[in-house]
Amino acid sequence: MKKKKKQTEAKIRVLLVDDHAGMRDALRTFINSEPDLTVVAEAASGHSALDVYSRTTPDVVLMDGSMPGKNGIQVTHELRQLQPAVRVIGLTLYESSTYLEDMIAAGAKGYVLKTGAPTNVAEAIRAVAAGRTYFDENIPHRSSASAQRQPAADDLNADELAVLKRVANGQTNDEIAADLDVTVPAVEKRRTAAMKKLNVRSRAELARVAALRQW
Repeated sequence: MKKKKKQTEAKIRVLLVDDHAGMRDALRTFINSEPDLTVVAEAASGHSALDVYSRTTPDVVLMDGSMPGKNGIQVTHELRQLQPAVRVIGLTLYESSTYLEDMIAAGAKGYVLKTGAPTNVAEAIRAVAAGRTYFDENIPHRSSASAQRQPAADDLNADELAVLKRVANGQTNDEIAADLDVTVPAVEKRRTAAMKKLNVRSRAELARVAALRQW
């Protein structure tokens, strides 16, 4: 008699980086309770995060942004240099658009508030693991004007939209230029034009608009 083999999908492997043991414990407990997620490693500092990442190669990194010494923004930047395809989600206690902008500039694919619902963390992990971005809606836009306007893809030409999609995916200007086979100044020109049309004032807002509109 043949036994039926159950095929199970591989779980999304997560690296936790946070200097507070209590926060790591809480995140680990919640993440491991989700059927499709698992914590494979932890790091208590920015310095150790680089080594732990190299040894475990997780699918997603949950990165505290305000650790002492080497903070999460610095570590995210270094991880991107080490592995351009790394998928980092910033963790923060602060509802500040400045933190968001710094994390995106460093290469993060999303961010969540530590004070938010645990389900937000799970949603962020799944989205980023799937190649999308995730921005916590509780962190405000820097520009109130951008929040008052619903941008449309029709506002942008094909070149601007191509750049915008890659900004939303966390690519740098150099990466976008190589991807589109254009110069970095050309990328910057198209990004600036898109920002003007969509009435946003920063790369972070531009990425957030693109993600929310699913461009």
